[in-house]
Amino acid sequence: MAPDPEQSDDIEILEVVGVDEDGVPVEAEDPEDVEVVFDDTPPPPRMLRSADPPTEDPALKERFLRLQADFENYKKRIERERSDYFRHATSGLVARLLPVLDNFERAIAAARGRADAGGDALTEGVALIQRQLLDELAREGLHPMDPVGAPFDPELHEAVATDPASDAPSHTVTAVLQRGWFFHDRVLRAALVRVSVREES
Repeated sequence: MAPDPEQSDDIEILEVVGVDEDGVPVEAEDPEDVEVVFDDTPPPPRMLRSADPPTEDPALKERFLRLQADFENYKKRIERERSDYFRHATSGLVARLLPVLDNFERAIAAARGRADAGGDALTEGVALIQRQLLDELAREGLHPMDPVGAPFDPELHEAVATDPASDAPSHTVTAVLQRGWFFHDRVLRAALVRVSVREES
């Protein structure tokens, strides 16, 4: 059965007033005047249970140290190869200039061997250009071999003639037919040499 609207109870909202211990009503403060205070102190950290420290696996540690050492060696090797590459990068160009140096030597030797003295200024001018070129190439790392009197070394010399009449000990370089060159610490071109040999009697 539906409730009758005319018989519905009226609800009255009353103001709630607080009372003190003696029953005397206490005036309520204005809600807008309520001061809210926040506690700025952080909560104390939760204490974690101390677990046993992890134990190090000796095999894993050794593997890590080996990998670290391998990587350091790799870095050093790459740096050494890089430095070596830049140091010898111009060796191809310098090697192609060696025949030019040979021709300078031949031209100067031929001019100085002539009987007439008319070409002295020209000869000295060519010799000066040769010295300038040699100085610039020396700055790049080119330096000549001086094998005369040294024992024959197949790493440095190429024997193209023998000298049986020489008083030098056997297998000694007695003359240079074409100059050999070093580029930094490497042989750029072996020297063509004449080597003394003692004929066995």
